Amino acid sequence: MKNIPKLVAVALTLFATSAFAGKGGSNAAIVAAVNSHSTDAIIAEVERAEGLICSDCVQTITNLTEDNRFAVREVAAWWFAKRPGLAKVMSDQMKGDLASGTSLQVRNAADFVGAIVDYTALPALRQAMGRSLDSEAKLAIVHAVGYMAHVDGNGILVTAMGDADPAVRAAAINAWRDILGQVSVAPVEQRLTDADAKVRAAAATVMGAYGDRNAVSALEQLVVTDKDPFVRRNAAWALGQIGSRDASGALLTAVNDKSGLVRLVAKASLARLQ
Repeated sequence: MKNIPKLVAVALTLFATSAFAGKGGSNAAIVAAVNSHSTDAIIAEVERAEGLICSDCVQTITNLTEDNRFAVREVAAWWFAKRPGLAKVMSDQMKGDLASGTSLQVRNAADFVGAIVDYTALPALRQAMGRSLDSEAKLAIVHAVGYMAHVDGNGILVTAMGDADPAVRAAAINAWRDILGQVSVAPVEQRLTDADAKVRAAAATVMGAYGDRNAVSALEQLVVTDKDPFVRRNAAWALGQIGSRDASGALLTAVNDKSGLVRLVAKASLARLQ
């Protein structure tokens, strides 16, 4: 349970000196939208209250940070982000949930700190990733790191790439691609031989996006022998992006692949090598 009195106290101080001009909306309208159970209505009313001076809204929006729908939790965090003083108090409490909360609390906390882009929460996210949590919580942690796109989150993603759940591993690979200033894709390259096809496909895409020539041999193996057509397709695309003429033989083989999609991508990649 969040410390609502503290949040309200901060809100009252903020609103007393705020330059916010009301842009419409009301706590009653937000509550009505919540009672309608319509995600779109909730989002619309919270957005309408972007600049609303409303201490009563604090409790209502805080409740939305625990909603079961990601889109609702995200817009609630957005509302807090418009009020830095409130966002800091809320984020500090969320860090406590990351450290010792349940999987559900960790999910909600990770979504919040990610949505408001609180880089100071990265150590807490790192600690949470090392805890025994369910996959939904771990996915939320990975999503938060990817949303922040900060290189200090790399350690969290490396841990996630070794998770037992392939969905977490694939999400970590995709997040790695989006980190700003990323200089190495070595952890992702190791996932080219992952047991799960979706993980291998994601890894192949990142190899191509980064033009990693060290991965050419592994990608050639995938494009020719992998059982999954999406892996073969992504590997073919990656080889074209990397642009190594050494991959021509593997791509020529892929031109005759039983999957039309693989054949199409392989032809396009071969054309890039000419």
